[in-house]
Amino acid sequence: MSIDAVREEAIVMADRTYEMLELVEKGFMEHKAEYLAGAMALERQLNDMERTLTQKVFDIAKTAKTAQEKRDLIIWEQVIETLERMGDEAANLVERIEIKNAEHLLFSDMGVVQFNETYGIMAKSVDMMRLFLKGKSEELKARIIDNGLRVRSLVQRYREEHTGRLVNGVCTPIAANMYFDMLDFTGNLARHASGIVKLF
Repeated sequence: MSIDAVREEAIVMADRTYEMLELVEKGFMEHKAEYLAGAMALERQLNDMERTLTQKVFDIAKTAKTAQEKRDLIIWEQVIETLERMGDEAANLVERIEIKNAEHLLFSDMGVVQFNETYGIMAKSVDMMRLFLKGKSEELKARIIDNGLRVRSLVQRYREEHTGRLVNGVCTPIAANMYFDMLDFTGNLARHASGIVKLF
């Protein structure tokens, strides 16, 4: 296997990550377990791909002849590891949504609007990240990083606003904890997307 082949398979991982996020969003909005189950199936695929690709990177490294080849392998291994972590973050979201549904926990209407806004911007970051891997662009890289900063700002702002709703009795403490976790996981996903493009 060549470095180009590793790159192509890493791009497939990025596509699967984005598909997983689409299913998580549907599972949250439509309260359908099949979407969440589909997301978890993709997470298992990401885990398998990470293990297989990491071994291939190590195998190629044994015969790498130049310093540039070794640097490229290190970068792509970091991409692969980060994509696997993104799958973990999305799986954490699935777990929280499943608990929310099972316990019939309710978010306020404003909480849902704010979460969806944050999630949508994060998903755009991940979508742009996978496009960046297919054809690197400094303009796209800058947009992804800017998007990540916007998500981080929204997570901080909406955590504060939701704390206010909790204090005012608009939501229960357990629902608030679910909400805070889901915002944090969403922020982590955007941060990882930015981290990937910063490698290049």
